[in-house]
Amino acid sequence: MMQLTMLPAGHGDCLLLEYGDEALQHRVLIDGGTSGTWKRLKTHLSALPPEQRHFELVMVTHIDADHIAGMLKLLDDRELGIHFDDFWFNGYRHLPQTPLESLGAVQGERLTTQLVEGDLPWNRAFQGKAVRLQEGVGLPQWVLPGGLTLTLLSPDREKLAELRPKWEREVRKAGLDPSLPAAQPPAVPPALEALGLPDVEQLAETPFEPDDSEANGASIAVMVEYQGRRLLLTGDAHADRLIASIRRLNCWMDSPRLRLDALKLPHHGSKANLSRELLELIECSRYLVSTNGAYFRHPDAEAMARIIRYGGPSPALWFNYRSDHNKVWASRQLQRRYGYSAHYPLVDEEGIALAL
Repeated sequence: MMQLTMLPAGHGDCLLLEYGDEALQHRVLIDGGTSGTWKRLKTHLSALPPEQRHFELVMVTHIDADHIAGMLKLLDDRELGIHFDDFWFNGYRHLPQTPLESLGAVQGERLTTQLVEGDLPWNRAFQGKAVRLQEGVGLPQWVLPGGLTLTLLSPDREKLAELRPKWEREVRKAGLDPSLPAAQPPAVPPALEALGLPDVEQLAETPFEPDDSEANGASIAVMVEYQGRRLLLTGDAHADRLIASIRRLNCWMDSPRLRLDALKLPHHGSKANLSRELLELIECSRYLVSTNGAYFRHPDAEAMARIIRYGGPSPALWFNYRSDHNKVWASRQLQRRYGYSAHYPLVDEEGIALAL
């Protein structure tokens, strides 16, 4: 059994991966969502018996507030009794050409302080160095207790190097500096239905303009394999880095497409992170969207249209919220016309679980 739960993390990611059998469950936690996510995550974890509050791996994919803020609160909580074998996170010290003593970014270094002062395992799988691809060698793999295999797809040295001079600016822009006021979300746009049903063909052919955020480019992305099932967890990774790694996987497997059981869309379904080229390198039936769309109005209609047109036969869209930004895809008319399906939480604000 492998199950991925996309917890309601606002406009961010908080993903709980569970695998194993009833007698022995294993868990991996990927990102902590926004600061407000912690209340829901804590409720979820508190329901576990104390002896099961253990994670084989905890991961923060990158420094944006909608991925890191809730994780800071988890590490602050001493009463819940959470412990883990390894914690993957690339801090300022892991960025190329950066001396260890040159620390400065506010929230990333707060997480660094928690890991160091708590003497917690940090990037143990990488001997304490950066979680990244290495030049001239294959994509690194690890097998976690219980038989879950992780293959690293992002980041590489170049993506991390691009972030180094932008670290503090990105952290402050994300509203992570407690001395700065949090950014106010833009007004929610009118529901797409008010504008009529979207033109899927036109949206799908919109020219792809790639994401240029340094923080997103530094995202950790992994392919997860367990008992013949494959799941791609992408953080906010750039399409070019994912494409390069997937091409290598396809070459190794002597296959034109990478077979996946599910893909968690990069950057919450942003049109700048999901290209037709990427979709045509995979064979996938389920596409997962983690966001309420509150800040950046994700998922973008262009990304959804690309999936509907180029994401394989009968693609299924899975959302962890029903929002003004995604409910148009529930249209029975659109689903019949294009042969896709859309899935939403049964209860609002509870997220959605997907058995794989």
